[in-house]
Amino acid sequence: MSYKRDYETSRRGAKKQQDIRLQDLHRDWYHVFERFKPNRNGEVKLSDMRRYLSMPELRTYIPEDAIDTMLRLADKDQNGMINYDEFLDMVVGYDYMASDRPIVRSALRAAAYTVVPRNERRYLAEYSCCPPPLFMILISFVELGVFLYYTVPLVQDKGLIGLSGPVPFDSILIYDPYRRYEAWRFVSYMLVHAGLTHIIFNIIMQLVLGVPLEMVHRWWRIMIVYLAGVVAGSLATSVTDPNVFLCGASGGVYALITAHLASVILNWKEMEFAWFRLIAFIILTGTDVGVAVYDRVILDKQTKVGYMAHLGGAVAGLLIGINVLRNLRRRRWEKVVWWCSLTLYLLLMVAGIVWNVLSIEGYFPKPRYN
Repeated sequence: MSYKRDYETSRRGAKKQQDIRLQDLHRDWYHVFERFKPNRNGEVKLSDMRRYLSMPELRTYIPEDAIDTMLRLADKDQNGMINYDEFLDMVVGYDYMASDRPIVRSALRAAAYTVVPRNERRYLAEYSCCPPPLFMILISFVELGVFLYYTVPLVQDKGLIGLSGPVPFDSILIYDPYRRYEAWRFVSYMLVHAGLTHIIFNIIMQLVLGVPLEMVHRWWRIMIVYLAGVVAGSLATSVTDPNVFLCGASGGVYALITAHLASVILNWKEMEFAWFRLIAFIILTGTDVGVAVYDRVILDKQTKVGYMAHLGGAVAGLLIGINVLRNLRRRRWEKVVWWCSLTLYLLLMVAGIVWNVLSIEGYFPKPRYN
């Protein structure tokens, strides 16, 4: 009985020591494994691991011909991926000679600290054409097609089209203050443009601004930002200028401009040339706001430019951009900004919708139903 009791005590002591060693290994090597940028399933591609270990600066640690053997032994399930347990097997090194274990560990540690860590991803590295940035290209073609649909018959009848017209006021797509009950007009007005200058400027701007955003944040996020700016632009115009017709995608374009600012806010430390992007944004918006104030306040100039649509789109692009655009590294204060942006956006949208639904007598023009 004494022998059996001693055996059990010894076995428990050995197991406890083994657990302590495993905990030490986990504490020392888990953060190293994280630096190899595992996917959501906690796995690193075998090809990526080989690429990291084959970097020229690591040739002094492990020979090129030994890397394939080491990775082949590590990939136990032969699925082309290395999970954390398989990575620990590489560290422990049961599958190769004891004399090689320190070399392998040094190589893994050196490779991990040479690779950019997952929580320090750089913004430029996130640019990708997979999936392809097709939304801005497709919406631009649709807008161009609608413009030609309304323009070609006018050209055939009257000869020449102007740079700033004609405007198809009878279109079922244009925002008509006398037909606010046709709710689709609050979105569809973005497809109608007033002349060559309007359509060309908007298409160029949204392609220049939108495609780079799509390459980082993916097409569906940019679609949400763009459409949010369009709706916010028409609501802002209907509330502040209730008798104004509205056409053009400028609300969406200005949403793309401020979406760049939202991306800078979310990814300041991960973004290269963040100061340059911020200064470019300040110059662009400052110039536009300055021209608008000078025209409307100082010169008291009557213009066809929908400044409130621009402002509404810009505010929506910033607020909804903070909510939907990718954040490469989440920080605690950004959660507060996220909720504040969402709350303010919803309050403004609900206020604009309720104001239109109430149809205050004498404020909006009388509806036309025929």
